Amino acid sequence: MIIPIILTILGTVFQGVAMFRSGAMYDFGIGYWGPLARDGVWHEALVGQLTKSFIPQNPGLAGFPLTNYHYFYDLLIAIIHKFGIPSNFLIYRFLPVILSVALGIGTYKLAQVLFKDKLVSYLAVFFAFFASSFGWIASLIKHEQIGGESTFWANQPVSMNLNPPYAISLVIIIFCILLIDSYIKKGGFLKAVAIIVLSGTLIGFKVYAGVILLGGLFVLTAKRLIIDKDKKLIPVFIFSSLITLAIFLTQDRLSLGLLQFNPFWLINTMIDAGDRVGIPNFTLRRFAYLAEGKWPYLIALEFICFLIFFVGNLGTRVVGFWKFDRKNMGKDLPMFILSMMVISFIPPLLFTQKGNPWNIVQFFYYFLYFAGLFAAVSVRKLPLWIAVIVILITPISSAATFRSWLYPNPPAYLSVGEYNGLKFLSTQDDGIVLKHPFNQGARSGFKDPYPLSVYADNAYVSAHSAKSVFIEDVEQQVVLNTNHKERLEGATRFFIEKDLSWSNKFLKDNNIKYVYLPKIYQLPMAEGEYLMNKIFENGGVNIYKVLE
Repeated sequence: MIIPIILTILGTVFQGVAMFRSGAMYDFGIGYWGPLARDGVWHEALVGQLTKSFIPQNPGLAGFPLTNYHYFYDLLIAIIHKFGIPSNFLIYRFLPVILSVALGIGTYKLAQVLFKDKLVSYLAVFFAFFASSFGWIASLIKHEQIGGESTFWANQPVSMNLNPPYAISLVIIIFCILLIDSYIKKGGFLKAVAIIVLSGTLIGFKVYAGVILLGGLFVLTAKRLIIDKDKKLIPVFIFSSLITLAIFLTQDRLSLGLLQFNPFWLINTMIDAGDRVGIPNFTLRRFAYLAEGKWPYLIALEFICFLIFFVGNLGTRVVGFWKFDRKNMGKDLPMFILSMMVISFIPPLLFTQKGNPWNIVQFFYYFLYFAGLFAAVSVRKLPLWIAVIVILITPISSAATFRSWLYPNPPAYLSVGEYNGLKFLSTQDDGIVLKHPFNQGARSGFKDPYPLSVYADNAYVSAHSAKSVFIEDVEQQVVLNTNHKERLEGATRFFIEKDLSWSNKFLKDNNIKYVYLPKIYQLPMAEGEYLMNKIFENGGVNIYKVLE
């Protein structure tokens, strides 16, 4: 067991460095590595809302419940936080370790059940943590620094914990598979209940995962009923579906409208975009073939682009399709996994997501994980020298991502001044906060690392004050498909409007209780002219309370 333990420890560090270093106080303030200045801060904000209500307000759209978002991960954090454990410790250190360790243990157990071969199980754990794309090849071809983890769109295992809903959903899927296998073989009421709870609530952790697992469970249930004449899984599937439907209707009732039929969008943008694969000749040919109606040429070109997308994202896991063992596909577990792979593979080819079109690629993440299991089997069959080469080149792109997280300074931080201001605001009575809308141009006045207020449009005021903000993190509001534009226009006008009667009426009409203003911004009129009092000031921020 020493090998999988070592692999799991190394994998936990590999996946966790950006998380472990983020959300902590340094001399300059609270640092954020990788994409956590947006994504991590969003989860902090959401946990703050969930500590106040089981059905949270949208942190960046005060007064509106959160919809079209799977928040059970954040709810779990909020529940544990109520026992006095700091939420930033849970988000950035505790849960990442737990999830990575669970990934290692679950993958080892799953590979053992599937293949009954210790070496294959070791290799499966290796691929679960260290697999990466062939983005490094694209980097070399373009004479760029080696990297390219997401060159072909999909993020790789090294970034698993940067997407906590995905991380916890993958772990749930793995342990559901193990439970279902045990339940089919041995039965057990408690196992059935555990499967129902985990698979039924999975949509609350990650919608994509819920669709994949429930779809696979349907196929397996049908196979057991029709071929094996076994009805054991029917109640499990029915009750799981009912729980899923209940959560969907309360949490994601509008999410179907977020899907847009847009075949091959991911593949074509991968080819078109210079920061992805970027093959201008292919782009020109595609448009020419479309314009001239040369359909056979277009189909051939799109097939080549598809292969680039498929093989590029898989990286060395593509060896899993070498000598693919079809004879076992009729068995319960392989059929279950294969059906989930098919379900996770199709949506990224046909659909995009409104607001953030590329988000749909997250379906594909589960396909990549399962492909690693079959890659482990194939590597076991390779000649030793070829297997060693495969193992050595497997983590190249992901290693480049890992290396970037070791940079001494974070790309973004919350200054000590703003931290103290927000900490003060968190002690005040609850109420809506108005902040200056994100201004990309303000970033030019700073050098790396950048304050959160100018780094990106994020939910940092809500995250660190535990208050709901009038309008914040507009990018997230676009993804959630909220009706936020009127609010953004109103907030933007407030900070340039010199008509005090309009400004004061705006504050009253929108029930705004606090105005949070970093000192990089100023009110358009003297602060004494507004119907509000300054309640906090330091070198970083002014905070005002609106008069009742």
